[in-house]
Amino acid sequence: MSRNLDGHPLRRPRTGMTFGVLLPHFGPHASRTRLIEGIKLIEDLGFDAVWARDHLLWHPHSHEEHTDMTFLEPFTTLVGLGTLVERLVIGTGVMIPVRHPIRVAQQYLTLSYLTGGRVIAGFGAGHGGELRAAGIDPDRKHQAVLEMIEIVRRLWVENGVTFDGEIFRVHHASLEPKLEHPLPILYGGPSRRAARIAARHADGWLAGTVPLTTVDARLSYMRELLGSIDRLFLSATPRTILDEDRDRARSRVSVERMSRDGKRNWVTPPGSAFRTLEDIRGVVVVGDARDVADGVLEYYKRGFDHFTFDVRNQFDRFEETLEEISGSVLPIVREEIARSGVLQADRRK
Repeated sequence: MSRNLDGHPLRRPRTGMTFGVLLPHFGPHASRTRLIEGIKLIEDLGFDAVWARDHLLWHPHSHEEHTDMTFLEPFTTLVGLGTLVERLVIGTGVMIPVRHPIRVAQQYLTLSYLTGGRVIAGFGAGHGGELRAAGIDPDRKHQAVLEMIEIVRRLWVENGVTFDGEIFRVHHASLEPKLEHPLPILYGGPSRRAARIAARHADGWLAGTVPLTTVDARLSYMRELLGSIDRLFLSATPRTILDEDRDRARSRVSVERMSRDGKRNWVTPPGSAFRTLEDIRGVVVVGDARDVADGVLEYYKRGFDHFTFDVRNQFDRFEETLEEISGSVLPIVREEIARSGVLQADRRK
């Protein structure tokens, strides 16, 4: 069952949301300089968190507009970058079960220790090829990640942990140093099963790239399971494409390509097909500053604590895009939230 995360630095304040940035640690524009200078810029611009993805064998998605297979391992990347800043929360979105749970527990403990506890752990089930490469049956991936969550949570605070699962076994294991700061676990994924795991086994849901129709269905389902989702941490990571010319921004979105990878787990729109930008509203927030701000506010209205800007389609101008988001988009969001006067407790009912 989820724990109360009131007071966590990414928890939704009564006057708004918190905001994160997906790091450019993959694809053709990943570079040492961009990452090192980028995380400093992210903190300077007032964002609250940075996030890294996890893959073992990565191939670009059909909508990523490139075939470059560069992918920097997330724990190594986050440890290296997390010590360069003083305030940003460091997040994994999402860690997949391709490592042994003892190693994963140790890596999170190390990351938390070196950053003074500024860590949030997103877990997910992953995909077939990379799971098979790690010796995990893709048909049992959800069981694998559930066992991993249980094992790492225990290793963070207990000594002599023994666990005999279907996938993983641990015998009388202990790790030091123990966790000194809360380390929330989110579960990521668009499916109904992902929502159930998030509600019953994690501290919140990392919605990822999901249409708002699916978001609404999953939130409703989690309310059915829990009675209230007020204690769940909710985080969204749509694609963000920002351009002062809204038509030019919208022209960069291929609805077919954007929906190809995820639609099997989405609630289908009227007509049972994803054909228009309206059909994938929430998957991508796109347009000028006003359009993107309105896209963020759709998640605010649904009670989300945190919004991560995934600007992978604009990694070639990563720094400029973040400056535009900070200078143009977030002021609109904050003004609208202040004007609405709607508090978190009201939004979650």
